[in-house]
Amino acid sequence: ELGIGRVIPHALLGQDVVGLAETGTGKTAAFLIPLIDKVMKQKGERILIMAPTRELAVQIEKELAGFAKGLGFRGMVAVGGANIGPQISQLKHDPAFVIGTPGRLKDLLERRALVLTEFGTVVLDEADRMLDMGFIDDMRAILGKMRGERHTLFFSATMSRDIERLIGDFLSSPVVISVKTRDTPS
Repeated sequence: ELGIGRVIPHALLGQDVVGLAETGTGKTAAFLIPLIDKVMKQKGERILIMAPTRELAVQIEKELAGFAKGLGFRGMVAVGGANIGPQISQLKHDPAFVIGTPGRLKDLLERRALVLTEFGTVVLDEADRMLDMGFIDDMRAILGKMRGERHTLFFSATMSRDIERLIGDFLSSPVVISVKTRDTPS
């Protein structure tokens, strides 16, 4: 049982992926590994990762830093509840990975500190939680400003009508990979 690792070959091929997985299934590694590969192979490739909370964004960045040690690119965290000034400064260095919460990413867009046409790949992590937290309009605004030709990886623990609609609107023939955690009855 490869679990969420099944995301990796599809992501490496540039296919859009919907991963139905709970937290703690190793999904962060499953999207970071192929995306680090992409950044290494495609000069100038930039990746946007949207997460529901500051804690998750920081955790993803920590995992990225571990995998990417010595590879010569950087990631940054753009979250609310932290001073926006240093985040604007970091964005001037064109980090390969920008990991943020929808509200702060939208702020940075409005201040023109973040230019989304430079990003060829977007990850929505825990999309259901972002919806529950009322970020739907921000998520749509951000995705709407990205290029139409992009690579999208979408992770959610549940599949609601709103989630299905988001997938339908923003993903292109995605591969759906469902991972049941061991402790849930099938």
